[in-house]
Amino acid sequence: MPTYSQSQREYWFKRPADVLKFMAVQFYHPDFNYIRLVANQYSDKIFEGDSYQAVAMKVPEVTNQTTDTTKAGTIVFGRIGVNVRQALLSITPLGSLTPIEVTLKQYEDGITLPIYERRLYVDKNGISINADAVNVRLSVNNPAKLTQEDQFYDPSVFKGLQFV
Repeated sequence: MPTYSQSQREYWFKRPADVLKFMAVQFYHPDFNYIRLVANQYSDKIFEGDSYQAVAMKVPEVTNQTTDTTKAGTIVFGRIGVNVRQALLSITPLGSLTPIEVTLKQYEDGITLPIYERRLYVDKNGISINADAVNVRLSVNNPAKLTQEDQFYDPSVFKGLQFV
């Protein structure tokens, strides 16, 4: 669960109930650069100087996130599947070794900086596309990192490279 400072807690208790909240999603990969989307809005929005495209989608609530990889959530897009498919096809075979970074941000109307931000990853099996929707399964762990530290090069074990 996220931890808030005392000033953030005071703000949460004093803020009016009718403040608009915006859920923003930012995808990044070196092959297609940035894709910035804002959930369930009628027009594009600008946050921190960047334009976010308005899209109908289901986004996991960022305030309910935990560090458990099974509870990172899934983003579900409706008819934007064509744009997502084009971005995925632009990834080169060598670029597929780099995971897609996803940043979930929550903004409030009248506040310039995000009130909550979380960085997640999409592994190579985390995207499913069908005729009606695109599902993006999020993961807390970076799939590009080695999970077993004993796999690093050790000259005493791998003796063939010590003379190179």
